[in-house]
Amino acid sequence: MKNFIISLSLVLISFQINGQETDFNYPSFSPKGNISQTVGNTLIEVEYERPSVRKRKIFGELVPWNKVWRTGAGNCTKIKFDKDVKIEGQKVPAGNYSIFTIPNLEEWIVIINKDTSLYGSYNYDFKNDIARFVVIPSESSRFYETLNFDIELNQHNARMYISWANIQINFDIETSTNENIEKLIREELISGKNKVSDNYAGASGYLAYRGIDLANALKLADKAKELDQNNEWIYGIKIEIYESLKLYDNAIKEINQLLIILKRNQEDRSTEIQKMESEYERINKLKK
Repeated sequence: MKNFIISLSLVLISFQINGQETDFNYPSFSPKGNISQTVGNTLIEVEYERPSVRKRKIFGELVPWNKVWRTGAGNCTKIKFDKDVKIEGQKVPAGNYSIFTIPNLEEWIVIINKDTSLYGSYNYDFKNDIARFVVIPSESSRFYETLNFDIELNQHNARMYISWANIQINFDIETSTNENIEKLIREELISGKNKVSDNYAGASGYLAYRGIDLANALKLADKAKELDQNNEWIYGIKIEIYESLKLYDNAIKEINQLLIILKRNQEDRSTEIQKMESEYERINKLKK
């Protein structure tokens, strides 16, 4: 009986220890990070592990100068594009890639590599590089305790920022968005093939938003209006274009035409009418 009680106690202790091991998950010192951003027509995704400074000197010690770095912790950092892009002017087809860097006090080399299976950079092979370029590091105004990837948008393109401790690098990612839309405008809209008012209005608004080729933006707007005189969207675009060109009388003409459409509408459009009347007063003052 005594032996049985001792054995039972040992079993219960074992269950307790095992239970503690199973139930309590220690947090990682380098938790996984993910960033996903639609840039124009392209989805960009980054997956990485985020090491922390933890009172250590990072660059030049923990991360040595002039050696390939995984740009993260644990497994290699991965980046994915669902459409072709250009990174610092270098073509990168749609697909999954790893990011490596070679830090230096004066300049960093950024590497986009086809091998995404690596742990760290131990078996890195430059023969799998698809892009490699030089960037100049800068001292960041903010201290980053953990490694941080960020994407800043710039008219359907992006700039990728990599920051850790007080050091930051960045580089351009150019999507095919503007190229594709400009091709569509040339081949389908300027040519007059398309017969949908909203397509012309959208193209006009696109050029106006970018502040480029406003002459064609007006032609596209006129075509949209020709196809549908009641397309309220196009009046707003033309008002904006005329104001940017300082053609205030033309802008006022568009406001008056839009007010006619709004006032004859059977629905309550009082809010839109009030807004357009305010726009009339504002632009009329700009003439003086």
